[in-house]
Formats: sequence, structure tokens, C-alpha cells
Amino acid sequence: MNNIVRALKEQAKRLVFRHTSFAAPTYRYNIEPIQLATLITEIERLKNVQGNVVEIGVARGLTTRFLAQHIKNQKMDQALKLYAVDTFESFTESDVAFEVSQRGKSLEALDAFKYNDYEVWKKNFAEFKFVVAVQSDCSIVDYDQYGPIKVAFLDVDLYLPTQKTLPKLYKALVSGGVILVDDVLQGTDYDGAYQAYMEFCQTIGQKPEVIGNKCGVIRKP
Repeated sequence: MNNIVRALKEQAKRLVFRHTSFAAPTYRYNIEPIQLATLITEIERLKNVQGNVVEIGVARGLTTRFLAQHIKNQKMDQALKLYAVDTFESFTESDVAFEVSQRGKSLEALDAFKYNDYEVWKKNFAEFKFVVAVQSDCSIVDYDQYGPIKVAFLDVDLYLPTQKTLPKLYKALVSGGVILVDDVLQGTDYDGAYQAYMEFCQTIGQKPEVIGNKCGVIRKP
């Protein structure tokens, strides 16, 4: 019986792959391959350093899932936590209002991520006990309570949350730790992250470093 079921499944796969576009491979991530690669490289570089990983702005959790699988495969899941920080309810009204009134952005262009749901998101990661979902406006989180932090990925797009979060993250970062900031690219709807990143680099006296097309790097000596 099992052989018959397996044969039918293979036949169905053959039909779908050869005669429809449903099986065509797609790139599902909103960040570049070099960003994913760098996140893994940095986690590996710091694998012997005590500290946690923090992802801020997680959307559906595709990057979270990618990182969680690596951490599990490399048997780091007993040594660290992966904190996933998000409102799980889109951008805050005040942050969007600032983009519109002070940075000239379109309200319609910033209408995103409202599909998310905290309870559903947590359920989707139930098998990864080391993944901890934190529902909050990232700009008011005390990151010291999730520290020490050795790798952080900040992907909240807008100016105010990026500007307010960076100094808190940096404070909780271990010596030698790294923060990667997404959307460090001028002339887009989400270039508030670019402005905040550049300002913070100037504040700490660090030369901006951008990998790929849009990933800002901050390293703590």
C-alpha cells in the first residue's frame, strides 16, 4: 500500500512540475542572499561567545525560520535564545505619521504587515523552544534583559524605530558583536533606516559599512 501511495505521489509531482508553474522555485525572502549568508557567518564567528541572537522586525518569520534551523542544526539551541521582536500588528501610528509629515512619505506605501498575528506566529515556531517571540514596539524594549546580545538583525524600515533602537541594541551588544540593519538604501519608501543608520555611525565614530545593496553593518569593538 505504501509503495502505491508513493508511486501516486511521484506521478502527481511529475505532472505538477512539468505542466504547471506551481513547482517553479521562487526566492521567498525580502532580504538579499548576502544578508542571510552574513547572518550565518556572524553567528558561526561568535559561536563560542556567550550571547543571544535578536531579530527585530520579523514579519511572517521567514528569516527567523532560516536562523532557527541553522541554530538547531549546529546544536546551539541549548546555548542561546533567538528573540524575535515585533509589534505583530504593523508599524505604529506615530512612526508612520512621522514618515508622512516629516519625511514626505506616502501613507499608502507604508500600509503593510497588518496580516500578522502574535498567537499564530508563536504557534508556527512551537517546535523551536529557543525562539522567544516578544510583542512590543521595538523602540521601547530594554534589550539588556535579552542580553548579552552577540548578533542582531534590525529590520524595521522606518526612521524613528531604527533611530531609537540602535543605541539600546549597541549598549546590550557584546564586545565583538554585530548589528545588521536592513534597508540602508536611499530613495526608497523605507529609507528612514538609511538615515538612522548613517546618523548612528556618525555618533559612535564608525565608518559606515554596507554589504550587498542594502545591509548596514555596525560592529562593537
